[in-house]
Amino acid sequence: MVPAVESNKYGLSAFIDESGSITKTDIEHNKFFIIAILFTRDSIRLKRYFRKGLANLMKNEKYKSLYDLNGEIKGSKVSETKKKDIYDRIIRNCKDDFELGIIVLDNDYTTDSFIKNHARTFNYILQTYLDNLFRYNCKYANDTHTMHILLDEQNISTDAKYTLDGYLEQQLTVHNPLCSHFEVKYANSKDHALLQFIDFVSNTFYRNLEKHIETSVDNVLMLLDHVCGKRLFDFSENHDTKVFLGKNIS
Repeated sequence: MVPAVESNKYGLSAFIDESGSITKTDIEHNKFFIIAILFTRDSIRLKRYFRKGLANLMKNEKYKSLYDLNGEIKGSKVSETKKKDIYDRIIRNCKDDFELGIIVLDNDYTTDSFIKNHARTFNYILQTYLDNLFRYNCKYANDTHTMHILLDEQNISTDAKYTLDGYLEQQLTVHNPLCSHFEVKYANSKDHALLQFIDFVSNTFYRNLEKHIETSVDNVLMLLDHVCGKRLFDFSENHDTKVFLGKNIS
């Protein structure tokens, strides 16, 4: 068993956001569901540099107006060119302070029964990722005693709240434990800079995989260097999901 928490250095924060849908409807335009996770033990430092990036972004009146209107700027509203400046800033100053997890569900491989209960599906996908790629490839896996998970409440239906922590406790703290405790909370992304940051990241991978947007390629390649295992966690039967590298790449 994992020993009890001795100090804060054994706690790990995980900020989670998603893009796309878990669906069997119009698969041609809804092929991928993305879960992006930011793992860190220095959220203060990451927040500082993300906010500096936002401040620079808001020198553009378009983005300042969006922020004034909504209290935040969603990643879907920011060009990949503008995001690149923010990613560059964070990686240049905080490259040792975080890792990312990128989970991709290919809806081509899902069944009606698998997606019938979205909360159950989400919980299962996240647990499978933590029990596999995170456990063996994340730099934080071997010395994490408590994982503090924060999700954007705007993405979670009311009946799905307060189930993830119990599910993870059941699956990952008793048999072959990953850590000793999971703490799951839900918050408005307007109040949490790192939920906003991981929203940027999830949207970047969604644009790349679903939309094949050329300007996403450099950002995806840059971010993959900081993803656990430097690869996607491909939740599909054939494990054949690959990032889009541009129209001229075979």
